[in-house]
Amino acid sequence: MRNLILITLSSLILASCSSSRLERSIDDSSWDSLADESFLRWGDKRLNTASASEHKVIGCYKGQTQETLEQFKKDYITNSNTPLYWLHVGNCYFVEENWTKAEFFYRMALDESKLDTVKSIALNNIGLISFKYEQWQKGRDFLNKSMKLAPRSKVPRYNISQLYLQFGLYDKAIEVLNDSAFRGHKDIDVYFSLANAYLYKNDLKTSDMYFKKIPRDYFTREDIAATYALFLIKTNKVQEAKLVMHNRKRSAVPELSSISLKIEKMISQKLKEEQL
Repeated sequence: MRNLILITLSSLILASCSSSRLERSIDDSSWDSLADESFLRWGDKRLNTASASEHKVIGCYKGQTQETLEQFKKDYITNSNTPLYWLHVGNCYFVEENWTKAEFFYRMALDESKLDTVKSIALNNIGLISFKYEQWQKGRDFLNKSMKLAPRSKVPRYNISQLYLQFGLYDKAIEVLNDSAFRGHKDIDVYFSLANAYLYKNDLKTSDMYFKKIPRDYFTREDIAATYALFLIKTNKVQEAKLVMHNRKRSAVPELSSISLKIEKMISQKLKEEQL
């Protein structure tokens, strides 16, 4: 059973970390430590109240990609020399999962911008595109370059921690997520990643501490629910694990759905064994 749990955890981290289809939106900005660097986890509430004049790219994150790109084209003459112009165009294509065009415009941002912060974001995003093609070492190198240019930036640090988790480098992931850049911030996915890392290290006490930091509403998210259910199985709280899985919101990620089914079978088997 222990080996089965470890195999399932490994598959779960891989599916969770590598999927852009998993709904990770956060409406309460106080739980999103990356909010000032990325719109990717902004929920509908925050997106709808954001000023389009202040954040021209916001339309792409609201599903209005083509309209927003048309506006960027109209603004080319007056805005193409501004630091964020090419980066924003790249972000629109990134949200649309058009990786080829996204990378093209990120490289334009690298060539045209003199600001290290803009170059850092472009390098981070090219790193993420590399991961989409399973070019793990290449992506890691881009993230390292991104962090070197912006030592206080949280986004590339979070992203490289996910790479470490995916490849079983749990101590490295923990070290990165405990960096001073995250100090004083609350973050659902940072806490979840730390709970994951300590669960894998079989440090159940510390894992539990980080699970307890996550607001209960988010335990319905399928990746969190499945991982927490495995934690509960390991701590012999099988009935609680069954309830957590029952209350989860099923995602549109086939890999996660398959893993959840395995966990439910594991729970059923454990309950049968307890009745014998």
